[in-house]
Amino acid sequence: MKNAVRALVLLSIGAAAGCKKTPEPTGGAAISPSPPASVATQPAAAPTAPATAHPPVEITWVDPPEWKRAERASPMRKASYTIPRAGSDPEDAELGVFYFGPGQGGGIEANVDRWVKQFVDLPADRVVRSDRSANGLVQHTVEIESGTFNPNMMPGGKAKPKENFALLGAIVEAPSGVYFFKLTGPKATVAASKKPFFTLLDSVKAG
Repeated sequence: MKNAVRALVLLSIGAAAGCKKTPEPTGGAAISPSPPASVATQPAAAPTAPATAHPPVEITWVDPPEWKRAERASPMRKASYTIPRAGSDPEDAELGVFYFGPGQGGGIEANVDRWVKQFVDLPADRVVRSDRSANGLVQHTVEIESGTFNPNMMPGGKAKPKENFALLGAIVEAPSGVYFFKLTGPKATVAASKKPFFTLLDSVKAG
């Protein structure tokens, strides 16, 4: 009987000791304590979008009062003008203003060369060129006093070459691109148009 009591006592002591044993770590990732409820999590600031660059505004100019605006023949023309014939000239002159977009239209020399080649066998000394500026814009001008003008831009065109024709041209460099002013017609009409043509160029400005 005493031995049974002693065994029971030892068993109770062992059980009590097992209850106080510290458990082994599980080997899993440590769990970080949650932040205090009083600390608010701030959302990340959205990146600021870069400012959109506005394209440069196109040029403007003042129409000569004696010239009449005509319907534009193509979207590439910013304006077309009919210039009344002078004296005994057989027809009116025409001014076309062309713009192909920023960085478009080709270089200065290539365009001047194209204009000159529209005149049949024109000597180089009959082409007068100069550079000028108005309202901060550089302008390259071309004058051909008289020659045989072939209006066909492509071979095989139906229009016949026209004798005693002249040209006043200007290529204007602007922030929005290059603009082409090309006036052609009978030489007397073109000669009479020289002053209003350059007055128009003096009025050209960006915006």
